[in-house]
Amino acid sequence: MNVGLGISIFLSTILIYSFISKFLSYKDFKKTIEKLGFPKFTAWFVMAAEIVIAVLLLIDSVRQIGKLGALLLFLSFYFVAGLSLYKKLDVTCNCFGKASEEKLGWGTIWKVTPLFVLSAAGIAINETSSILLLDVTELISCVGLSIGLLSIYLMLKNRKLIIGENPR
Repeated sequence: MNVGLGISIFLSTILIYSFISKFLSYKDFKKTIEKLGFPKFTAWFVMAAEIVIAVLLLIDSVRQIGKLGALLLFLSFYFVAGLSLYKKLDVTCNCFGKASEEKLGWGTIWKVTPLFVLSAAGIAINETSSILLLDVTELISCVGLSIGLLSIYLMLKNRKLIIGENPR
């Protein structure tokens, strides 16, 4: 598997996971959007953008558009985290729904940075491998690795809740 295709599958998996998490905890995500001062429809717009970009990343002919969309989406997440810091808001991120109860701010910026860098690298690499030519085992491995890395991140982020300590 080439690197560009691996990046696209990874980003697509993360965006699909994020979409599903937000969808399942929509009321909480909508509250976050409202606390930030954005119109309520912004919640659906963000979720729609995530799923559309995830699909674009998997279609060979429009993969570059998907990578650019992902870059812009992650850039908007930087903006929102910066806005929260600037206004000193105490807002739950809801980046991955109820799976992560962290506050919107510096943690969000650090979390988005590798995704932003991967999107930029994917645009720069611009390899034209077809996902249809990919071996099923490679595809499953790439998706599994993406979910595994995300799960490890969420477990480490929520470890205080898991072992019963008071979160800060």
